[in-house]
Amino acid sequence: MTRLSACCDGFLALPMPVMVLILLAYWGLCAFFVHRYLVPWIAGREGRRLGKLEAEVPAQIGLAFGLLISFIAIPVWEQHSLAEESARSEAAAYREMAEAIEDDGGPEAAAVQTPLREAVGFIVEDEWPQLAHLLSPRVTAAPIRELRGSIHALPEGPLHSELHDLYRQASTARETRLRIAATRPPPARWGIVGVLAILTLLGVGLIHADSRRARRLALGMVAVGISCCFVILFAYTRPYLGQFAVQPADLQSLMDDLEEARPKTQLGAL
Repeated sequence: MTRLSACCDGFLALPMPVMVLILLAYWGLCAFFVHRYLVPWIAGREGRRLGKLEAEVPAQIGLAFGLLISFIAIPVWEQHSLAEESARSEAAAYREMAEAIEDDGGPEAAAVQTPLREAVGFIVEDEWPQLAHLLSPRVTAAPIRELRGSIHALPEGPLHSELHDLYRQASTARETRLRIAATRPPPARWGIVGVLAILTLLGVGLIHADSRRARRLALGMVAVGISCCFVILFAYTRPYLGQFAVQPADLQSLMDDLEEARPKTQLGAL
């Protein structure tokens, strides 16, 4: 199971042109197998053994395939959008935290600035690269715990309340991000979609059983359409893996700003 998961991760991490070519080749081979072997075996070489197959039969299978693709695509895109929103919310909470510390300017606030910088650096450099292969919605995060401790150590007041609320917002977004990263689509989903896709190819091939040229053209067109469906699904099914993976751009920008402000803070402390 672990080896299968690693193979799937490797496939989803491929560049998009390579993934498109692989899927086109795979479904093209399936269409060729249906055209060259399955249809002649079922309907005979001349395509008359089976009789007339009504177009409504493969149409119903194709409709089921299209509906299932739609039902799968909607939550896949919603999850990808949620991952992007969580990344933006987390970065916004940490940035507001940094601005609140800078506006306060007191020694208590300065004590939180270093843990904040280390927590953001941990997320960008250590935690985010793990999201692509995360199997459990938990990551050991000592810098984030230290940030929480430094906030709790602040004396009661407006700064303490504001930083505590912002930390809670960032923690909620982080938990959502980790949960999404650890989510895997059930294998049965892809198995059912694959079976319906093959049945669609077979139905289209049997409709044109008596005409090899029309059968080749129809199967080729359907194979390209099925490949496009799988490309869209595979490109977005794992929000933190692949060419369209969600990146910590806002957090990276915040980390750079905190690193630039670090010498000024140290000079002020001296």
